[in-house]
Amino acid sequence: MTRLFKVTVNGREYDVAVLEMTPGAAPTAGATMAAPGFSGDASTGAAPAAPVPVATHATAPSGAATSGDEVAQLGGVVVQIDVRVGQTVTQGQSLLVLEAMKMKNHLLASRAGQVTRVLVAAGDAVEAGQPLLTIQ
Repeated sequence: MTRLFKVTVNGREYDVAVLEMTPGAAPTAGATMAAPGFSGDASTGAAPAAPVPVATHATAPSGAATSGDEVAQLGGVVVQIDVRVGQTVTQGQSLLVLEAMKMKNHLLASRAGQVTRVLVAAGDAVEAGQPLLTIQ
């Protein structure tokens, strides 16, 4: 049975889904097993399931990138957006900053054009390959 929780980490709230395991129950498809050396719950031997990332920005797309989309090269958190809809950008211009593994990475425009959509906001968690904005 999957249970939903709200967890706060470093002042930021996340919605997580956790698969509840009962003693002797076989894990279902998609269940996360414990890493070697992790004892989990000593009374049942069950390991806690890992948090499931949940999109926090209502306008973030879940589909594949389309023509003109600039996508995240790695997963991380958007910390700064340097452009706005309607702005003209040049190739190589900084579009936004992603933080991943405590490093800040600038997403640079792969083409010149006009920003037609910004699909994320500062503070959003993104995955590698996720469209972030569109340049036409």
